[in-house]
Amino acid sequence: MDADLEWQLNHALSIGPWPVHVSTDASHARLRDLDTLEDLRDMHDWGPMFTLRFPDGTTRDVAVGRPDDDGSFTLIDADTAAAIEAAAASAQDSEGPLAEPADVATATAWLHDHGFVTRGYSRSGGISGSRLFERGDGWRARYSCVFGTWSLELSSPESSRFTSFHRLCRDKNATWRDALPTLIGDPPHTSTRLVQ
Repeated sequence: MDADLEWQLNHALSIGPWPVHVSTDASHARLRDLDTLEDLRDMHDWGPMFTLRFPDGTTRDVAVGRPDDDGSFTLIDADTAAAIEAAAASAQDSEGPLAEPADVATATAWLHDHGFVTRGYSRSGGISGSRLFERGDGWRARYSCVFGTWSLELSSPESSRFTSFHRLCRDKNATWRDALPTLIGDPPHTSTRLVQ
């Protein structure tokens, strides 16, 4: 079914709409126009809570997973997302960067060892947020976490757009660290390291 996705700034102002096609069980959606993907990702950086507006006028508040390069993303009912957030918030510190799972931490170490510095992070509650890394030659990397689901995005010096990468499995363990040298295509850097 078709719907419009909107990001609510407050009760009177919304940003969007992004026309989407929603799965029958309303657990996934896909942008109908991929040219709007970067705009949706930019708004998603501000927070994952959106509103679906259906042609009959009904609305549904949802948490949106980080949109993939093909424009698809998961949907979680807002009440369910709030319950997940509340349970996780009591289990960890709500200040500073999110606690990173092992594969994210090892990839972060690789990025730092190869000239990337952390340029900033955002946090939305207990289990959602992002972390941006940059390197002097123009490479950028960003981790995003939406309700505990992590994604890695890379932007090369030739492009201002980020490309998403799913976790790659090695020996049944998910890892990005092993894939980064191939994705970025270079050995350790020391001369282009940015000053923090």
